[in-house]
Amino acid sequence: MTLNRRRFVSLALMPAALDALRPAGAMEKPYPNRPIQLVSPYTPGGGNDTLARLVADRLGKAVGQTVIVLNKPGANTMIGNDYVAKAEADGHTLVLDGNSLVINPSFYRHVPYDTIKDLEPVSFIGFSTVALACTRDLPVDTVQELIALAKSKPGFLNCGTSGHGGPGHFAGLQFGQMAGVDINFIPYKGTAPAMTDLIAGHVHLMFTPLSTVPHGKVKLLAVATKSRSLQFPDVPTVAEAGVSGYEAFLWFGLITTGGTPRPILDRISDEMGKILRQDDTVKALAAMDILIGGPEYATPEKFAAFVRADLEKSARIARAAGVRPE
Repeated sequence: MTLNRRRFVSLALMPAALDALRPAGAMEKPYPNRPIQLVSPYTPGGGNDTLARLVADRLGKAVGQTVIVLNKPGANTMIGNDYVAKAEADGHTLVLDGNSLVINPSFYRHVPYDTIKDLEPVSFIGFSTVALACTRDLPVDTVQELIALAKSKPGFLNCGTSGHGGPGHFAGLQFGQMAGVDINFIPYKGTAPAMTDLIAGHVHLMFTPLSTVPHGKVKLLAVATKSRSLQFPDVPTVAEAGVSGYEAFLWFGLITTGGTPRPILDRISDEMGKILRQDDTVKALAAMDILIGGPEYATPEKFAAFVRADLEKSARIARAAGVRPE
């Protein structure tokens, strides 16, 4: 080999040699190094979309990058979740989801991702109240009267839902199972059309977010949470009204791609923790009927443990209700 040839080879190898001398991680750009995508697995204008845009604005300012909300509705959030499950595991793609994440494996035969392996819980946001409402023409004013009517006319009551396997459907299944009544479930393409038919009397009842109940147009029989709503303190809980132990709620959290490095998960979780402790955030979420989660959900590990437990609970309830995945 000639001298010039040796010199060329030496120069060619120098970058690799220098890279090997750099500390681990020195070549990596700090997170985030480009805009973050935040998927809302619902249509624009709904509650999830509104929350996603609030989170996007505040998280973007906190991390110094634009956070873009992408609406990817369909298949009871599975389209949006699948998009994130198949993204690069670098924390630049998130999804805002909740109950449907843990319900879907019990209701659908073909979930295109592994809920535990392909998705990574990052930051728990909070809970929202589920309400039990009925049409004004239904001759009941309490949960006990509703149960008595259902028992006297098995299969008579129709319950509108935002979709097959949605949180309202699941809350209704749990209610029927625990109250010992037979209810028909009518799926709609979203909460709004189901509520329109409830107001018109085309369905008899709904389990729906409290924030969607048009007061005066339907009867608010109970709230499904453990404690009464601060907004409507005179409205009993379902448990108080006679179905002991009953509880249903909506929950929301940020989830990213499985295998995302721990430092990135911690960064997102830490920034969201700061955001959720800000007074203006607390007030904004309260106006959306969202109560921020406590310290028992405050880390990625704790959030992941909650998701696993909710998956198991959902599976037990679905099996007991005789749900056959479609």
